[in-house]
Amino acid sequence: MDLHGVRARTAAILDVSINGDRVSRIVDYFLICLIIVNVVAVILESVEEIHARWAYTFYLIERVSLLIFSIEYVLRVWSIVDNSYRPKYAHRLWGRLKFMRSPMAIIDLVAIAPFWLSLIFPMDLRFLRVVRLLRVLKLTRYSAAMNLLFDVLREEARVIGAAMFTVFILVILTASATYLAENATQPEVFSNIPQAMWWAVVTVTTVGYGDMVPVTPFGKFLGSLLGFIGVAMVALPAGIMASGFSNALHRRRNNLRREVDLALKDGVIDRYESELLKSHAQSLSLSDADMNEILHEHAASGHPADSRVCPHCGHSLQDRSDRHAA
Repeated sequence: MDLHGVRARTAAILDVSINGDRVSRIVDYFLICLIIVNVVAVILESVEEIHARWAYTFYLIERVSLLIFSIEYVLRVWSIVDNSYRPKYAHRLWGRLKFMRSPMAIIDLVAIAPFWLSLIFPMDLRFLRVVRLLRVLKLTRYSAAMNLLFDVLREEARVIGAAMFTVFILVILTASATYLAENATQPEVFSNIPQAMWWAVVTVTTVGYGDMVPVTPFGKFLGSLLGFIGVAMVALPAGIMASGFSNALHRRRNNLRREVDLALKDGVIDRYESELLKSHAQSLSLSDADMNEILHEHAASGHPADSRVCPHCGHSLQDRSDRHAA
């Protein structure tokens, strides 16, 4: 196998496992377990009694994990140019630089860089512990739901930003008005506008800690008004996200339907096409149930999905019939 083939195989192993790639799946499970062990270790390490007793164990976990995560990062950057599922990174130089600017690559780098830098520059141990907790974000690579969530956040960022900006303006206006109404009566509570903004944020989010309470009639009116408006305004981003999820899933299913239509141009989905469709569905964060539903829709509409490959498992039906005949 030449260097190109080695890079391609390395990229396939490190990428989220596709159907049938057992080695890639084992590597994925190993990295997931290692990330979980790291997060649990950081949490337990913050308990002084546990840290004093198991300090050397925590030290070994950190050093071994740091070595593995560093090798993982280097291999991802090295092999990304030959990742057949990510052609946008194909350029030898700019492809790698573009990949290094991607969110997941930045998370991978942040998870290891501070510890190598700490060998040169002194760093606070508490800061390093917090950075180690960021390794939990590496799990998002293996979660289709989290990938879908980030995609929806990117798509709806402008609308959500407009809603949050409206809430921000509302907080400033009501905080300023409440400060003018309450400062003379409660100078130690509503001592300035930033203090009043804290009260406005707590009120608009309907948390209501009770540490700051308006007592003047106008202040009470503003608090009541802000509470009612807050119920609607804070719920607005949730509605936007729900609508975004629905639209994203609809677009992704339509995307997969188009791929199925292309595969069915010859009237048959063979084993290779079945694997490609499953991989495409996985890249779209769609489940096997979504894939099977689309295949069944084609069968019901008079376009049978595949007469030679089982739509559920992808195994050759011809092989099975031959075995039964034997």
